[in-house]
Amino acid sequence: MGAENSMKHMLKKLMETEGEMGAEDWFNCVVQKLKEWLIVIEKFGESLIKKLDEVFPPETRGKDLKHWLIVATPFIIAAVVLIACLCCCYRCCCRRSGSGGRAVRMMKAPGRDYRMPRHVFEGNPRSYFRNLRGKPSIDELV
Repeated sequence: MGAENSMKHMLKKLMETEGEMGAEDWFNCVVQKLKEWLIVIEKFGESLIKKLDEVFPPETRGKDLKHWLIVATPFIIAAVVLIACLCCCYRCCCRRSGSGGRAVRMMKAPGRDYRMPRHVFEGNPRSYFRNLRGKPSIDELV
């Protein structure tokens, strides 16, 4: 709540001074905020490196990381295989078209040089071949 009120206050203050600030002032304000973020990121990086040095001391870091890599390898392989299987299942079973329904399966139209929806042909193949010479459009077949 305190951070939200602080942000609202800051936005209100900026809105009040918006009319008074020119383009150069806005640019300077943005540059100043970017500098502040850079300092925050730098401090975060420093604390992360300190924590890494505590957990993996520089003297034994190579040996410890090698050990953890050997321990984690089966789990990493299992995760990669699982993700590959999930992606395959998603692609085959769950892929949706833009309309929100199942993706329309397509096939090469027999006797023609284009692709057509499979359900059109499977719905009435006899009618499709009967009308093949008349070259009706796909809409007529549906």
